[in-house]
Amino acid sequence: MNRSLYKRIGVTVLAASSATILSIAPAAAITDIKISGSGGTMTFYDDGDVFEVCDTQADGAGVLGRLYYKAIGGDWYVTDYEEDGGDDGCDKMPHDVNGVGDYQMKLYWMGTGYPGLQIAESRVFNE
Repeated sequence: MNRSLYKRIGVTVLAASSATILSIAPAAAITDIKISGSGGTMTFYDDGDVFEVCDTQADGAGVLGRLYYKAIGGDWYVTDYEEDGGDDGCDKMPHDVNGVGDYQMKLYWMGTGYPGLQIAESRVFNE
């Protein structure tokens, strides 16, 4: 085989691989995620990476929202949390969500007799 044939094959392979790489769309951004349970809600707002925890019952008990993180090949652990209850409005916590590992939100009722009772959890997500 001569050199010009090798060049044509190389150019063809390069063009095909470039087209394949450029055609792969970036991962779609996640959307807002909201979980609800009896007593409260927890919402992730993708625009700004803010989590909001809201106590929705005037029962004297607050709610606790926990954000869990799992690195690739690692174990789940609580990376951030926020409580709400006893005041007007909801409480917010900023937390940068990235695409390196997985995240999950869990919401807990903090009432007497069952403090820390899980009332809702989200699907696993990342960016």
